[in-house]
Amino acid sequence: MGGAVSAGEDNDELIDNLKEAQYIRTELVEQAFRAIDRADYYLEEFKENAYKDLAWKHGNIHLSAPCIYSEVMEALDLQPGLSFLNLGSGTGYLSSMVGLIL
Repeated sequence: MGGAVSAGEDNDELIDNLKEAQYIRTELVEQAFRAIDRADYYLEEFKENAYKDLAWKHGNIHLSAPCIYSEVMEALDLQPGLSFLNLGSGTGYLSSMVGLIL
């Protein structure tokens, strides 16, 4: 799953594309996505893929597509003061964004 949104040249362009496709609908989720650069969760030799709306896996490292993370974050109706347990948290990308909101 993923690939629903065109690739961006940087994190802000990826977020702009997710907003335009209405995957990101709230200001809190947008702010979290903009604060955490997806490329920081990639191995150096694969960073050219960081701003594509695609899942990525290399060995034990896995990131879901940005459109999936945005759908999850919007559906959870995250608010400051709530708690969040992310079992199998992978790289920590989703947990980091959720943590900024909470």
